[in-house]
Amino acid sequence: MTADPERNGPYQDRLGPADAVQRLWAGETGAAGRVLGALLMPAELGYSAVMQARNMAYVSGLAGRHSPPVPAISVGNITVGGTGKTPMVRWLVRELQLRGRTPGILHGGYAEDEPALHRLWFPDLPVVAEKDRLRGAGRAMEQGADVLVLDDAFQHRRLRRDLDIVLVAAETWSRQARLLPRGPYRESPRSLRRADAIIVTRRVAPPEQAARTELEVARISGRQTARALLSPTGWLGSDGQVREGRPEGPALGVAGIARPDDFFDQAEAWGVELVDAIAFPDHYVYREADARELERLAAGGPVVMTAKDAVKLAPLMGEADLWILEQAVTFESGRARLLGAVEEILD
Repeated sequence: MTADPERNGPYQDRLGPADAVQRLWAGETGAAGRVLGALLMPAELGYSAVMQARNMAYVSGLAGRHSPPVPAISVGNITVGGTGKTPMVRWLVRELQLRGRTPGILHGGYAEDEPALHRLWFPDLPVVAEKDRLRGAGRAMEQGADVLVLDDAFQHRRLRRDLDIVLVAAETWSRQARLLPRGPYRESPRSLRRADAIIVTRRVAPPEQAARTELEVARISGRQTARALLSPTGWLGSDGQVREGRPEGPALGVAGIARPDDFFDQAEAWGVELVDAIAFPDHYVYREADARELERLAAGGPVVMTAKDAVKLAPLMGEADLWILEQAVTFESGRARLLGAVEEILD
């Protein structure tokens, strides 16, 4: 589900390139896409060679790795977004707090939405957005962190972790992975062999598809896996307070995330009547002009969005009728085993 270019003219140029890339990666661009994919093969091979050389440098010791004085856990993936890292980090941080620890959340500093969300959820914890993860680790420990949680750090090798958790989305999993820029994969599925724990996530994929993905991932990685459902739990308002009921009447959907269609599908499954849906690029930085245009399109009706969008867009939306769909993690398998691995590194 995407924006109607006739109705939403101001967004067409902005959304077009991002939408075209997603369709190319999904194999939905026909003959033209096959030609472009062939043209991108040299770039894909070059990217693959660079990643392999980089990983070998760390494996051989040519590139230095540094161990922090406190336990460190990474939550990452092997694709470009869309696997549920943000809600999974939230779940993990809460589990660490239940065990009496003070987690410090480290983000790579390439986007403002995820650190802002973590600060909203955990106002009393260190949340550090810093490209240099070593420096970020130091800052978090200075603020009292006794365990580090690295958001989106599987490809970051310089800071050594005690536990590498990798997420794989059932909706987009493919054994025949195409690497950047020809496809959405940052690394080959074979790289899952260096993970300590793998979680297959699903939002709209049926359980049977997730179970098949789990079996394939286990065969490739040689690791035991877990499976988790990322599902809505309710609605919040722009003030962060729970809203009872659901949006009434025709609603405008807004999402600037890696897989916006999943959000729109979930919103409709929760009884929302979406008359239009605006998909922005992942981590999009909203402007006043965007807010005014969205208010015009909503025409006083409800506007539904993700929490990642709300932290950036809600302050610009004035008196708009905002509905923010909360997401939670529910494990369908492997939860006890994963928590056992976490507790082991805390001892």
